[in-house]
Amino acid sequence: MKPTSILYKLFPSITNALFTFILSLPFLLIYGNSTRWKIIWIGIFFLYNCIFEFVYNRCLGMILFKTYYENQRTTFQKLLYISLYTISFSTLLFYIWFPFDLLIFNIIGIQLPFVLTTGNTFHGFLSGKTKTIRKN
Repeated sequence: MKPTSILYKLFPSITNALFTFILSLPFLLIYGNSTRWKIIWIGIFFLYNCIFEFVYNRCLGMILFKTYYENQRTTFQKLLYISLYTISFSTLLFYIWFPFDLLIFNIIGIQLPFVLTTGNTFHGFLSGKTKTIRKN
């Protein structure tokens, strides 16, 4: 078993965002690109992660990329991780000065430094230093 690289952390997140986007499409058609739709998508993302974390102990993106959590986590750690991961995801949908400014700050200013220094994402670090590994 070996620790995952930055790409093995990024690609599952992209997969999760795309999968939940597909689930949110009916609401996009109903509400358009509104705050209501964005909040629904964030709710879908949160519920999706709860279901996968508590049923499969990893998300669909991790299943597809064959990564696992290094250690078992408590229910509190899972809920904290999912909550922080959902907040991190929501930076994709909102901005302050220009589109994707919060996302860029989140990725370059928070996530990347944490992955490079701790081997962990910010939300993984705060929720019990949750690391992902790959089985060879």
